[in-house]
Amino acid sequence: MVGVAVLGTGRIGGNYIDVVNNTPGAELKVVAEQRPEAAAPWEDKYPDVEFVTDYKAVLERDDVDVVIGTLPHWLHYQAGLDSAEAGKNVFMEKPLALSSAEGLQMIDAAAANGVKLMTAHTQRYYPAVQAMKKLVDSKRLGELVMAHDMWHKPYEPWLRPPWMMIGSKGGGMGQMDGTHEIDRLMWIFGDDVETVSAQIGQVTYPKSEHPEIDCDDTAMCFLRWKSGKVATISRMAWRVGATEYGGDFFFTDGMARFRLKYGSAEGQETALYIADSTEGTWQKEEVRENNPLLEEFTEFVASIERGDADTPIPQEHGLRVLKVFEGTEESARTGREVKIDW
Repeated sequence: MVGVAVLGTGRIGGNYIDVVNNTPGAELKVVAEQRPEAAAPWEDKYPDVEFVTDYKAVLERDDVDVVIGTLPHWLHYQAGLDSAEAGKNVFMEKPLALSSAEGLQMIDAAAANGVKLMTAHTQRYYPAVQAMKKLVDSKRLGELVMAHDMWHKPYEPWLRPPWMMIGSKGGGMGQMDGTHEIDRLMWIFGDDVETVSAQIGQVTYPKSEHPEIDCDDTAMCFLRWKSGKVATISRMAWRVGATEYGGDFFFTDGMARFRLKYGSAEGQETALYIADSTEGTWQKEEVRENNPLLEEFTEFVASIERGDADTPIPQEHGLRVLKVFEGTEESARTGREVKIDW
């Protein structure tokens, strides 16, 4: 059995208790949460689980082989680095770190200590996203030409932890949502993005009127691959508006779109639609249901047990996502297209 520790019980962290308990070959050993008020509901729900306040105490334990990092973005770097240097395999929620420089140090530390460090880009375990990837790879609709990935959702800043409103701590819709969108496109199109261009802003709750908020809420990005394929990304955390979450893909012999259910607004669904006839209509296809967190972590544990050379999501992928993300930010600052330096 692989001994597992969960670091953090934030927005989804506590859910990993169930995930670990349902993962074949994994055994939950301890949960680290320094905030008593955050740990309390999980301690009540799981009275048999050991909770500690200092994650560094977890890293000293011989019965812990894997740590799951579900900490605020600005804590990923140090916790991931400490875990790797302690000889623990790391399953880190996205983003890997706040910068590619930090991410590279983390990956290097893992390699130097003979462990694995994978960024949990969980959306590639969403069945609708998997269905689109399978459709593209099958060439059922011919060659993929271009796509538009979108995530437009209610902002509701009063429901978010304070750090999510601070860009320097990894807050903002770019790190929260944009890295998901970049990951989805790089998985489906390939990870050889050549150039990016972007416009990024704080427009929904402008800083002049909301000085407590200091992060992006809106962006439009343009990505160009070495193959010549292109895609746009739009994201907006709106004050008033409508939710749209998914992607539209355009092929030489048809079109396809996937949507992911978000929130409880009318019309939200998880679905895949295909248009491959001259009738000009969409045909809905079945999409399976699953527990993405469980499937992802199960595959990670299995790869550790087998001693695979790499992890199910390649270790370098989290770093490559950060490089593309940084490229969009540089483009927004300079007003110029940015070439990604691989």
